[in-house]
Amino acid sequence: MSPIRLADLAYAVESVMEQHFAGKGYWVVAETSDIKNYPDRNYCFLTLVDRDSGSSGGRDTVAKMEAAIWRKNYAIIREFEQATGVAFSRNISVLLFVSVAFHPIYGMRLEIHQIDHSYTMGNLERERQAILDTLIRDHKEVVWQENGVYITINQLLPRPLAWHRIALIAAPNSDGWRDFRHELHHNPFGYSYQIDEYLTQVQGQGADRAICGQLDRIRDSSIAYDAVVMVRGGGSQLDFGSFDTLRVGLAVAMFPIPILAGIGHERNVSIADMLCHQSVKTPTKAAAFLIDHNRQFEEQCLRQFGRLTEAARERLLVARENLSQQSERFRFTTHDYLKNRHLELTEKSVTLKHLDPSNLLRRGYAMIMRDGRIITKTSALAIGDKIQLRLGDGITNAVIS
Repeated sequence: MSPIRLADLAYAVESVMEQHFAGKGYWVVAETSDIKNYPDRNYCFLTLVDRDSGSSGGRDTVAKMEAAIWRKNYAIIREFEQATGVAFSRNISVLLFVSVAFHPIYGMRLEIHQIDHSYTMGNLERERQAILDTLIRDHKEVVWQENGVYITINQLLPRPLAWHRIALIAAPNSDGWRDFRHELHHNPFGYSYQIDEYLTQVQGQGADRAICGQLDRIRDSSIAYDAVVMVRGGGSQLDFGSFDTLRVGLAVAMFPIPILAGIGHERNVSIADMLCHQSVKTPTKAAAFLIDHNRQFEEQCLRQFGRLTEAARERLLVARENLSQQSERFRFTTHDYLKNRHLELTEKSVTLKHLDPSNLLRRGYAMIMRDGRIITKTSALAIGDKIQLRLGDGITNAVIS
């Protein structure tokens, strides 16, 4: 067989491809990989992969093809991201409408015309629901449903009267870490918080294991934390994949300290959000939640102090009024008592004056004495006794005969 030029073979392949695939389109399910996006030029190159579960429990690649999104269809990337909240990046399961193209120089490539965002959203939701179902089935002592709402041990933990000592899980020097600390430390009420940092990666491969490792460290520290706060800045839904795993979901649901999640997404809710003690949208709002809780406690204390002050004031007024009444009653009673005693003394004084021997002697009475002693009975005298007679104007001597 005589050799042919490579170009001739390429043209022959191009002819066959043109004959079989020209004007045809196919809906294809695949996983994205090796994305090279050029938004300034409005085109994107990527690899589409089909994987199947292998005998070892992993996922084996069974097919791989290069693909491109050209300028005329480039807007489908932005439409996909807006509809799903998911960045168009690697390791996304997508449903694509493609056509097959072959170029003698660039080879075979799939041209992507449409992306069915509902498939990706449904696939993510199916994966999340499968994890939740597993948690309820295999760990019903820590996760269960009531009226369609997921309930966990962590959600039922009591909150302290005021948050003070916080364990913070965040990526070092990240926007989420910075926003949380800034909001908390610059609160308008001057509240102080003690923050112990447990820094780790919060996205990417192995992030869920790293987050759980920090939760283990917090639990084993034996420090009486009021709360654990997990924060992460904004990003796409896939960036929050570490918070959507079975490992993190179980760790959060059964954790013995209230967990507050502020992982920076506005649209979708992660499994960690659903199972933690309290979920807020951003790291800034996580700090605001702690501040608002403490403000409510302070206002409650101020109200109680106000009630106590008012009650004390009222009691003092009543006591003062009672004291005034008792004082007036005591003054009146004392005055009346002293007046009566004064009358009694006056009467007794008059009586004493009447009984005064000197007054009696002036009226003609006499007092008989012998040896200085008053004689009151005749039997006490005998003839010849010398006596003294005390009269109104003096004393005279006499002898009993």
